[in-house]
Amino acid sequence: MKRLFFILLFIPGLLHAQIDPRYDAGKVPVENGKVVFTKNIQVTGASQDDIFNRILQWANERFIAKDDLQSRVLFSDKAEGQIACLGQQYLVFTDKALALDRATVNYQLIITCQPGQCNLKISTIRYLYNVGDKQDIIPAEEQITDEYCFNKKKDKLIKATGKFRTHTIDMVNEIFDSASETLAAAAHSGTPVTTSAQPAVSVPTATEPVQSTATASNLEGYRQISPDKIPGNIYKMLSENWMLITAGNDNGFNMMTASWGGLGHLYNKPVAFCFINPTRYTINFMESKDTYTLSFYTEAYRDALNYCGTHSGKDGNKVQGSGLTPITTPNGSKAFSEAWLIIECKKMVEQQFTPEAILDPAAREKWGAEPHKMFIGEIINVWVK
Repeated sequence: MKRLFFILLFIPGLLHAQIDPRYDAGKVPVENGKVVFTKNIQVTGASQDDIFNRILQWANERFIAKDDLQSRVLFSDKAEGQIACLGQQYLVFTDKALALDRATVNYQLIITCQPGQCNLKISTIRYLYNVGDKQDIIPAEEQITDEYCFNKKKDKLIKATGKFRTHTIDMVNEIFDSASETLAAAAHSGTPVTTSAQPAVSVPTATEPVQSTATASNLEGYRQISPDKIPGNIYKMLSENWMLITAGNDNGFNMMTASWGGLGHLYNKPVAFCFINPTRYTINFMESKDTYTLSFYTEAYRDALNYCGTHSGKDGNKVQGSGLTPITTPNGSKAFSEAWLIIECKKMVEQQFTPEAILDPAAREKWGAEPHKMFIGEIINVWVK
């Protein structure tokens, strides 16, 4: 992609004639190599709780799943004044008869409330875009930064990348303006509010015990929550969005796409269960290791999950082929930094099914020849972005 964009720099016909000051050089902020937009909103005289309640109500109304878009409020912690949202929407570049040019953008919004102010941060921006008959996942760092959007003189935008830059900046400004208007109304009304659209989800604090055998819980870029606060509809997350089961450690690991499993309560512990065909390469790591992870992704990573579900680790480097970025939990388990939710489990039950155990005739006919193996694990850590 870099080579293509640098070639475009020398094609005058593919450059915008003039740059709007709103999209000029420096308008896409980069922190430690990552695109991060921030906004601090002053709400003079408002308490932290009132700001939190109002902005959570705004987030619950704005970040909702609709059709193929999976926006949602991931978690909220009133005591800490923090809210995390997953945003997914379309950026429409051209919408004419027989000509629709658009991209799906995914991002994370972190809101931090304090007395008299509210800070918003938008990061982890990714685009899902059709290029010919292929769908690319493009990070903002390689699409909307100054390096990729301007000619050498920095006085013209490249059309191919400039449209992403302008529409993203417009989207960010609209989000920030909408939040500002909500909080401005709060400042002027002077009337405290309580949220009713969705109940706030509390995140465990130092005085709130978490059922976990893990001795370390920090995972860079993530926030730990207790198992009973796992967000989302697990049925939809599995049947429609899928997950990755990853087992192993730094010495060797493998991941596979799965849609069978669930969450529950067993032996007085929070548990997750999943099922693996004994022919899958991942089962060797599941059987030989004590811990594993279940990780969940936005629609932007559908191709990566498809790849992990149709390729075997025995035949090549699945990590390289999927394009995912491995990370290691404090307990040594493996997961991927692109996940918005990571559930780390410690094996409790491992049971091979037999054909006779499958009572449904249709299921037995389809899967009875190679019955799956069931794994039930205690949930020892949960992280969300």
